[in-house]
Amino acid sequence: MLAACNFSVSAGGPDYQKLESAIADELNTQYQPLARQVSSVECPRPDKPPKAGDTLTCVADLDGGDVRVVATFTDDDNNVDYRTIDTVYDLTDTEAGLAEQISARYGFDVTVECGDGLKIVESGRTFECSATDPGGATRAVQVTAGEAGEKDTWKILE
Repeated sequence: MLAACNFSVSAGGPDYQKLESAIADELNTQYQPLARQVSSVECPRPDKPPKAGDTLTCVADLDGGDVRVVATFTDDDNNVDYRTIDTVYDLTDTEAGLAEQISARYGFDVTVECGDGLKIVESGRTFECSATDPGGATRAVQVTAGEAGEKDTWKILE
């Protein structure tokens, strides 16, 4: 998850290509453990020059999925803070992490299924996986994507 980053996009008006490149570079650094790269970032180009407090929602393409990034102009000199509003999950890693955490909490091994590939979830939103105990009983596990700087949470659904 991209926490707030600060970037100056240029004097004399925003350089949107520079902003898009800076966002792509930061996301690619963050997604290195996933062995994935952002193929493009697109930010809207407003007709009027942005002012302090104005925001843009840029979209990064990650393996065909959209990761949204909010860019906020922090002053009238085109300095920008940006942060993702989506969390990217490698579902294989998510399964392993959940299995370890659930097994530790309940005192017996479980297997977890979340699906394949990547899943992109808006911060604060949920998705479900399933956990199976040694006896074959299966329960839904609800995962909530944490806000920037916060941990994700999970709970077993009854």
